Amino acid sequence: MKINLLFVIVFLSIIIYANVDEMDGIVGLTKRDGGLGCLCHNLTPTSSVHVWIEGPDSVLITNTVQFKLLMTGGPAIAGGFNIATYYGQLDSVDTLTKVLFGELTHTAPNPFQNDTVFWNFLYTAPDSLLADTIYSVANSVNWDSIPSNLDQWNFGENFVVHIIDNPVPVELSSFIATANLNNVQISWTTLTETNNSGFEIERKTESTDWVNIAFVPGFGTSTEIHSFSYDDCKLNDGSYSYRLKQIDQNGRFVYSGVINIDISVPREFALEQNYPNPFNPTTKIAFRMADFSYVSLKVYDVLGNEVAKLVDEYRPAGKYEVEFNTSILRQNSSAIYICQLKAGNFTQTIKMVLLK
Repeated sequence: MKINLLFVIVFLSIIIYANVDEMDGIVGLTKRDGGLGCLCHNLTPTSSVHVWIEGPDSVLITNTVQFKLLMTGGPAIAGGFNIATYYGQLDSVDTLTKVLFGELTHTAPNPFQNDTVFWNFLYTAPDSLLADTIYSVANSVNWDSIPSNLDQWNFGENFVVHIIDNPVPVELSSFIATANLNNVQISWTTLTETNNSGFEIERKTESTDWVNIAFVPGFGTSTEIHSFSYDDCKLNDGSYSYRLKQIDQNGRFVYSGVINIDISVPREFALEQNYPNPFNPTTKIAFRMADFSYVSLKVYDVLGNEVAKLVDEYRPAGKYEVEFNTSILRQNSSAIYICQLKAGNFTQTIKMVLLK
């Protein structure tokens, strides 16, 4: 009688699941409350299907961090999933996932990329110091819209998250941006670091949202002052905003304030007067490029002899500065030099005076 009752329960479960549109996601399948898994696809889990979660194993109280659910094996055409937790709050990162009855599931089957399919999701820690568990199950399907034993699934290993209470890990003392021609140098200093994985540098323009342009590693835990910098090069004319996303080794992150800076790319070619002038023995020569072009910057004596080749290459639009040093010419008396800039059809000369 008990055996017959078991068969009836399994049969009814199959009927119930078969009448749920699993193509749009389904909940109640994980081991959290004794769920039996993806019975609408197959009666038993398949060991060849591997399901796992990647993310920090500790999260600060009430903080939100990003995790990833991954799966390999099975037909490996597309996949669906269900995630549940006891105490934390689950949420979507993108349109591939959605929340149903406090659990997380897929909005539609997600195609495999090579041999793996994955979903990103958010976990918000509760306001208590405890150990939470993230439960998962995922199915690998052939995407024929017909649940059958041709599809395979498996439970993921329970992922334990420790809820902790720590101070802000990094004390930032400075954060500045400096423009140099069409380049920007981002500089910042930390007084102390605790559990610091590093910094993501994010940039925003008038036409784009925040994007990650680089990662600079931190020093873990340190009470020493550390200085950091990053060069954002070959920028176009416009206004730029920068911020730091400091990430600790547990996955928690905080943002710095925002700094703004303007880059002005020249709209015409020009050779500026050297400075200082007169000079001895070195001087700076600046020039501007309106667009990408082959550049020749040479120095001649008053007889027309070439004495120095300062630039001889293609360069993009921007402002540039080079140094002319007469010490290598072994010039022992005052002299007059002619500096000539050629860029495309543009040509300009200036007179430079060496005064001994």
